[in-house]
Amino acid sequence: MTYPFGAIKAGLEKAFRLPEAPPLEQPRKQDPAVLSESERSTVLFEHPGV
Repeated sequence: MTYPFGAIKAGLEKAFRLPEAPPLEQPRKQDPAVLSESERSTVLFEHPGV
C-alpha cells in the first residue's frame, strides 16, 4: 500500500515508531507536594471540597 508522495506504510511506521520504554521494576513513590500558602489558597478556592 502506498501513501501520498510515494511513502510506503512500513517506512512510515518505522520513521514514526516511538522508542520502547524500559520496564519499571517497582512503582516509584512520589514525594508529597509542598505548596506555598498562595498555591494552597488557590487550590482551596478552585476545589473547595478538598
